[in-house]
Amino acid sequence: MDALFYNVALSLIPGLNPATARLLLDYFGSAEAIFIKENLDQAEDLNPKIRESILQGTALKKAEVELKIIEQNNIQARFINDVDYPARLRSCPDAPMVLYSKGFSNLNASKTVSIVGTRQATAYGRNLTEHLVQDFSEAFPDMIIISGLAFGIDICAHKAAHASKLNTAAVLAHGLQEVYPAMHRDIASKLLSNGSLITELPWGVPSEPYRFVQRNRIVAGMSDACIVIESANKGGSLITARMAADYSRDVFAFPGRKCDEHSRGCNLLIKKQIAGLIESAEDVFKEMNWDLPSGNKQIQTQLFPELQPAEKKIFDYMKAGEIYSCNELAIQTDTKIGDTLSILMQLEMAGILGSLPGGAYIKK
Repeated sequence: MDALFYNVALSLIPGLNPATARLLLDYFGSAEAIFIKENLDQAEDLNPKIRESILQGTALKKAEVELKIIEQNNIQARFINDVDYPARLRSCPDAPMVLYSKGFSNLNASKTVSIVGTRQATAYGRNLTEHLVQDFSEAFPDMIIISGLAFGIDICAHKAAHASKLNTAAVLAHGLQEVYPAMHRDIASKLLSNGSLITELPWGVPSEPYRFVQRNRIVAGMSDACIVIESANKGGSLITARMAADYSRDVFAFPGRKCDEHSRGCNLLIKKQIAGLIESAEDVFKEMNWDLPSGNKQIQTQLFPELQPAEKKIFDYMKAGEIYSCNELAIQTDTKIGDTLSILMQLEMAGILGSLPGGAYIKK
């Protein structure tokens, strides 16, 4: 059997967590050596339950099946000591021993950013994500965008990266036999042209609620910086942000009004000094000390243009994702109906409001 067989088997030992597996690897020198009974007998400090779990041979049998699946489905398996294993993730104490992937991404690119947020993203949050990723692509076209393929901000980040021709890595909470949510199968397939589907879980393992939290540590650990765009007070994006901070990664968040439910989590991260406040891609570059390559055009300093007082009055009254009529806005902001209509048209042309049938408007 080759090294890959034993590497995969090491990751499949029942009851063995990644941190302990890594200690065993360091102690014995190779995955193959761990499965030699004489070596195990000499390791007096080894937990008896782990020794018994290894000697049962269950992991070796599972590895035989997994290697056939890897070959049949054109899956790449990166072992923690392999050159192409993401070095940033390797530095985390609980990094998975093996990463399975489809597609291609240089997971050791010079710059990697994870973008996470609420699953109930507003039009404002989606617009913010799209602008941010576009600015990233114009400044650093070799950057990788990492997220979790979930509804909301995650999938928006992947789509924006794909549209901007940035590499993107989608980290899954299940094996590569499926895509969850199923609604994202088409975009997942498209991502393979300039990105990867990645998981630590072998073929056939279904998604379970607790596995999404485990998945989040990979999203956090693979990145230089974690950016939160819209989050409630609780949720997976806050967990990812805290994990990133624990891994000594830079964490950033876009602030919002205190009355906006999906900004409360971001505001909380900033308030507790877990995340730095950002308003643009340029803020990220400055905080990360990333110098723009020569020849790159100037990145806009704000994702939205400076508003005049009358425009700001109407814009500030509107809540992200909610629909308003021109008459309502005129009454609530004490603005003449003609002036209100003119302002709404200007804001729509600036790309920060959307128009809907029946003369309605929505804040992006």
